[in-house]
Formats: sequence, structure tokens, C-alpha cells
Amino acid sequence: MKSGKLVNLTIQLSRATVLCRLKQYNILIFISFAVVINSCTSERSKAIDVFLIGGQSNATGQGYMKNIPTSFKIDTTVLFYYSKWLGGHGQPMAWQPLCQASETPDKFGVELSLGSRLQQLYPDRKCAIIKHALSGSNLYEQWHPGKNNQDTLHFGEEYKKFIHTVQRGIEELKNQGYQPTIRAMFWQQGEADARDIAGIENATHYGSRLKRFIQRVREQLEVENMLFIYGYVIPEPLPRFTGREEVRHAQKMVDQNSGDVLSVNRAFVVHTDDLPLRRDEPDSPLPNDVVHFNTLGILELGERFALRYHREIRNDFE
Repeated sequence: MKSGKLVNLTIQLSRATVLCRLKQYNILIFISFAVVINSCTSERSKAIDVFLIGGQSNATGQGYMKNIPTSFKIDTTVLFYYSKWLGGHGQPMAWQPLCQASETPDKFGVELSLGSRLQQLYPDRKCAIIKHALSGSNLYEQWHPGKNNQDTLHFGEEYKKFIHTVQRGIEELKNQGYQPTIRAMFWQQGEADARDIAGIENATHYGSRLKRFIQRVREQLEVENMLFIYGYVIPEPLPRFTGREEVRHAQKMVDQNSGDVLSVNRAFVVHTDDLPLRRDEPDSPLPNDVVHFNTLGILELGERFALRYHREIRNDFE
């Protein structure tokens, strides 16, 4: 009897040991899965989509903060980084909630509507914008990108500022634990190249220079498939813009869908001729200005940029 009880006791103890070890094993598996899931979630939460803005005065932005409709709300969950050569509401060369940055803090560019709309379109993704622009700047000299990354001697002043701003912004995102991916660049420029003082030659070569500029930005920032979205300039003919037709024709030809030798893959032009201008701005300081988009025009341009981006991203998966 004593021997039988001992055997039963031994069996029971063995079963208890096995069950205990199974529980420990299950706990270890659960912990391992939890670590993996948490790691994947953490990586997803730190992924961030970066969008770039560049160009001249309509990129800098001629909208007035005081005239923004009360119905428009800025999505401050979007991160924003702008160059030290712009005047904004926040601090230049620092990541902050989305705010305006233009020539002066009372004006804004496409960043407000672009960023807010992008975040609305992609609520499960984190969005960030980096901006540098200069009113009156041209592509043939100031935004000249050089032949390659090493050709810094021939970088135009605004191209150098732009690249410096983008690279600093990307570096700071990484330092904050983010995993940034540059998705697209939005470009509003060409008036300076169409001006009479620029000469018709610069207007004629705008297409080849814009094509090269897009290629060089992608190369410089190592984003081969970055979308490049840009808008038509100079809605109405004006005497001082003698190269208007040449620049606008070039913008049309650079579009991916033009079928022209100038066409660039994943580059798309946005129509702007129907956007309201500064002459239509209430109490406009420049009532004769038919070159620059006004407050509502800038808001709509940012919206169109965002929607064109969304359209092309959807096409990628169809």
C-alpha cells in the first residue's frame, strides 16, 4: 500500500511538474508574441510620410491668414519644418505642428490645405511637410541643380538652401525616432523664367531644365520614384511675361502623360487657371495682381495638389 501510494504521489507530482512547465512555456510564447507585436506596432507608429514644397512666390504663398474662412481648420497633427529664409508662425529649421510659413507670418502657402487634406486622406499615417521657397526665384540660375551630387560649385543658391533644409529636416526626424520616407514634391514656379528680363532663351529651355531639375532632386535625395506635382503659372497673358507661352507649353510637355520627349515619369501638372487671384482678394493691397493666387486660390491649390497625389497613389495599386 505504501509503495502504491508513493507511485501515485510520484505520478501526480510529475503531472504537476509537466503542467507547470507547460504553463511557463505558454507564458514565454505569449510574451514573445507580445514583444513581436509591440515591436511591429512601434515601427508602424514611427513611420512618417514626408512631402516637400518648393518654388517661387506662389509657392512661398500670397494668401492672408486673416482672410482664411472660419470653416477651414488647420490639422496640427501634421508636422511642419520650414527653412530659415522664410517667415512663419513657428520656429524655422525645427519640427512643429503645421502652421504658416511665407515671406511674412501674416501670409501662407499651400502647406496649410495640402497638409490638412493629406492627413484627412491618410488618417492612419503620420504626415510631415518640409518647405523652402523664394519669391521671384528662377530655375535657370537660382534653382540650378548642377550636373550631379558632386557638382556643388554649380548649385544655385535656392537649390542649396532647399537641399540643406530637406536634409536637416530628415536627419532631425530620424533623431526623434521616426522612419521618414519622402513621398512627393510639390512645385509652383516658372514666372521668373517667363519674364521679359529673363530673355526668351530661358523660357524656351524651361522644359529641359524642369526635367533635369526633377531628375536631380530625386537623385540628390535618393528617392527615385518620388512623385513630382506642379501647377501651371501665369493664368492671363501679360506684356512683361514674354515667355509665358513657352513656359506653359514646357510645363504641359514635362507631364508624364504628354507623350513628348520631355515627359518625366511620375511628374504631373495641375490646372490652376480658374483659381482666384489677388485682384479678387477683399481689401487687396495689390488690386491689379493677376499673377498670384489669393487666399482662396492658395487653399484650393493645396487641395488640388493633395488630391492629385492621392489619385496617383491609387493608380499605383490598380
